[in-house]
Amino acid sequence: MVSATPQAPRSPGTGRPRTEGAKGPWWRWLVFGLCFSLGFGLTQRLSRMGSSPAKGGIPSFSAQDPPGTRLGELQKRFGAEGHSLLGNLERLAEERLQERQSQEEESRKAAQEQRDQERQDAARREADRARLEALNNGPDPAVPTPEPILLPPQEPAPSPAPDPAATTPPGAAANPP
Repeated sequence: MVSATPQAPRSPGTGRPRTEGAKGPWWRWLVFGLCFSLGFGLTQRLSRMGSSPAKGGIPSFSAQDPPGTRLGELQKRFGAEGHSLLGNLERLAEERLQERQSQEEESRKAAQEQRDQERQDAARREADRARLEALNNGPDPAVPTPEPILLPPQEPAPSPAPDPAATTPPGAAANPP
């Protein structure tokens, strides 16, 4: 029986066998980084606690009031009487239905008014077109010409009796015997 010794793992790139020392120094760097960050954090915390907030440092962790408005302040502002927070869903549904119906009615009225306006506009346009055609074509032969107004004949006014001297010829006697 022939036995062969197993070959040592080789490093990629050089092809040389790896030694135990070169197996993985990465874990050393990990431990070094963790220790460094822990020391840095502790130093920061201690320096903050040592400085006063008046100098611009960050205050230590102390209890603070929660943000927002307190219930007592709201009661003072708006009155302390209690209001029911429950709503009447049937009344709300009824109001919505009435609102929807009124909106539909308004839209129907608006549509009817628009149709009426369109009809009036169309009739006005048609009348204008007819007038323009009449002006372009000249006088309409179907239109009768107005008849002259006839006045009743006037009777001659009675004249006064003629003067006998004015009606007799010269040299004749004015009054016969």
